Amino acid sequence: MTRGAGPPTVPLEPGEFTEVFLRGRLTDAGGPGRLTAKAERFVGHRLGTSRWVLLTTRRLLVVAPFPREGDWFDVAFDRRQVSASRGVKRSDLITVELLTPRGRQTLRVGAGLRSETARLVRALRV
Repeated sequence: MTRGAGPPTVPLEPGEFTEVFLRGRLTDAGGPGRLTAKAERFVGHRLGTSRWVLLTTRRLLVVAPFPREGDWFDVAFDRRQVSASRGVKRSDLITVELLTPRGRQTLRVGAGLRSETARLVRALRV
């Protein structure tokens, strides 16, 4: 995996290609991180670190914070089972509600990634 400003180099399945990649945080509405999510929505800024979120031709992936061989992804959903709402911008934060097999999830990204976030939403609405 590469470090720095570029996207991570992760192992994908044969014939799978990356469509959208961005830095953000995906949180379960009832799970860990919900307090941070509420604080971020209130303040309008991301707090702490974020992770790489990739939308491929087959899956929605969130790269693990410290990936190990064979354990690259913290979250992996079949993209056909994920739908997205329109992103809402508050100050320096864009919030996108996702419906996944695990229930409602919230993706929060910096406002500077507006075009990439819009591409992700459009791709998941099809």
